[in-house]
Amino acid sequence: MKPLSPPWRATRRLLTSAALALLAGCASQQALVPQVRSQATGDGGQSVSVAPERLTCQAGPGCPQLSARWLSGKKGLAQLTIYLPGTQAEITGADVMVGGGETLRLRSRVASADALPGHVASSFDVPLRVIDRIAYGSRPWMRIYIADGRQVDESIDSGEQRSRAAEAMAYFLQAVQSAGGSGAALEGARGGLLDRLGGGK
Repeated sequence: MKPLSPPWRATRRLLTSAALALLAGCASQQALVPQVRSQATGDGGQSVSVAPERLTCQAGPGCPQLSARWLSGKKGLAQLTIYLPGTQAEITGADVMVGGGETLRLRSRVASADALPGHVASSFDVPLRVIDRIAYGSRPWMRIYIADGRQVDESIDSGEQRSRAAEAMAYFLQAVQSAGGSGAALEGARGGLLDRLGGGK
């Protein structure tokens, strides 16, 4: 007959298993949270940036990604960067379409951030309101214009599926507000950003 393990050994095994499950859960949760970074700039200001995240398309070739950056010297503006794989032709512009017939046109190109491997990238100066509509608009989607004449259409939030990019922009706006950003996207109708994040009650 096999001797029973002492109770303390069984307890230790149980605690070890629970700790490993907790660590795995934390790592998984951390991977789900968009990477937002706030830091001081050399001129005494502050910057906020969020790492690129996908639109609603599944993992695989051809899926656009979005990132954003804000500087305290331009409190009501952000720099939105669009990344697109599978082409050598540059991105010339984009439209954000929102339910109700609202169209936000991105045409004011600025020097692009470093592209992701295998992607081209274009950056645009936009009011924070554009970021707000990406994060909280009614069923927003994006049309990307490419220099070779092609267009890429992709959903940001279909109502059934919310993209990682939309979540990233929501976290980004929260960090910008904490850093002193201003504009209708943070302070205007619908109770402001805090209410939309569920913290206004």
